[in-house]
Amino acid sequence: MEVKPIGYVRDENTVEILQEYAEGLRGIENFRYLWIFYFLHLSEEKLLVHPKGDKSRPLRGVFSTRSPNRPNRIGFTAVRLISVEGNILRVKGLDALPGSPVIDIKPYAEVYDLPYGSVLSRKEIERRIRDEKLIENYIDLKTQLQPNGFDCTLQSVAKIKGCGKLDFDNSERTLPEIEEIPFEDDWVFLSKGVYRARINEIVNLGKDVMAFGRPRSSLVRCGANILTAVWDAGYKGRSEVGLVVYSDGIWLKRNARILQLIFVKLTEETEPYSGIYQLENIH
Repeated sequence: MEVKPIGYVRDENTVEILQEYAEGLRGIENFRYLWIFYFLHLSEEKLLVHPKGDKSRPLRGVFSTRSPNRPNRIGFTAVRLISVEGNILRVKGLDALPGSPVIDIKPYAEVYDLPYGSVLSRKEIERRIRDEKLIENYIDLKTQLQPNGFDCTLQSVAKIKGCGKLDFDNSERTLPEIEEIPFEDDWVFLSKGVYRARINEIVNLGKDVMAFGRPRSSLVRCGANILTAVWDAGYKGRSEVGLVVYSDGIWLKRNARILQLIFVKLTEETEPYSGIYQLENIH
């Protein structure tokens, strides 16, 4: 099997692609991040190495280390693409020595390459909304998408009345009654107290992602807060959250953005949520 260089690393910010392969760069400007695969041309073939070249540390098998001294001497690194100038790629974060032969380039795709345990970015949230209906019934996608979350909006709010009961296995669980507070000219005034708010959006989590919520900072600055639990993987529903007003009161308009959801990719797929709140408020 022959592996041919398609270009060379010129410096820590520059990759030059050979002219005969330059056509393969068409469309690459549409990606923010790339994988650069290259040949570790100054390395040696070894099976046992000292981790990080520290000879005070015991020898380990090379496949359990990040050593450049490997049987096939192939390295790869994720870079941010700054610009494309003909057959020249300007990048940031390139971990390769000048002169390293480049053997392949691939776009970094969050759907495949995002590490488990990572917070989903705006781009990945938008992709999952488009492809997997992660969020439905939103009002304006551009406004509600945030750099690392999604703003949820107020559909209704109710006063909590009476007492609830909680036990260990939920066999004696009783939720308190609520009394919905009507909007007047699309506004509702909430005096100091504890309320239950319902959002407009339907959240639809896959088996590989969970979510947690935080109040919008503007809500906190108005003397109010959002109380939430976690959104388990596999949950689908139009959620309800606690809303606490600490100040003398707050005016909220229908569809006000009150809560930001943050999504986290799990280390592996899990059994989906199957509790009593599954499919809540969507039938």
